[in-house]
Amino acid sequence: MPETNSLEEAEVIIQKIPSDMGIHRNPRKGTLNAPEILIENTEFSREILIDEIFPDEFDLEETQRRIRDNTGDLLQYEKPILSIGGDHSVSFPVIKTLKEKHPDLKLVWLDSHLDLKEKVDDHISHDVVVRELLKCGFNENEIWFVGVTKVDHDEEEFTRDSGFHIYQADEVEKFVREFKKDEFPVYLSIDIDVLKEEIAPGTGYPDGELTVEDAEKVIEAVKPSSAGLVEVAPPFDEDGKTVSSAGIILERLQKNF
Repeated sequence: MPETNSLEEAEVIIQKIPSDMGIHRNPRKGTLNAPEILIENTEFSREILIDEIFPDEFDLEETQRRIRDNTGDLLQYEKPILSIGGDHSVSFPVIKTLKEKHPDLKLVWLDSHLDLKEKVDDHISHDVVVRELLKCGFNENEIWFVGVTKVDHDEEEFTRDSGFHIYQADEVEKFVREFKKDEFPVYLSIDIDVLKEEIAPGTGYPDGELTVEDAEKVIEAVKPSSAGLVEVAPPFDEDGKTVSSAGIILERLQKNF
């Protein structure tokens, strides 16, 4: 793959975030080494620079501070950032920092879950990220959920009569028709669990119903300015299926920036 050590020459910045500290209750914890494995197994066609964040394995808040500071540093180069986690909690400081830089930023959440649960013990875990982003400048009508299959009771109550745009797993084509890409920047956050278990078994909550082709349609419709892919858990993969599916998605993302 074409790789450079120069931020000025890079076409896309790969932000490598090997952290699984946002997962507390799921025994299927295994996203820590995903960034390394995914980068090794993905054919990037554009000139990339890989920038790695080193988490504090004992302190989630410190880890999120490091991610936030790193994102702020990378933004000055005005290049697309492709973040690779890690669990979904790593997306919070990235998106928060981007929103501070670009107040008109919109968010598309390609995930089988809403991640709108309430925070517990002041920790930003993988399942509270979107709810916390509402405290960081996002309005409900600036957020699109696509590929949803699982909604908890408290999330159902929270989203009732809300301004969120919510598309179930069988509504990808509807989203593609209705999403209007104007001049505003969009962050596309992809949780690999949005895919069917038969093509992405290696993840903590394999609840998805989409195909890789569905994900590619969303990427094409959204044309994100930056994006992230999270929740690949290689220890639970089968014959490299999840890594392969994720690699196709990563390749399509960097082509569409």
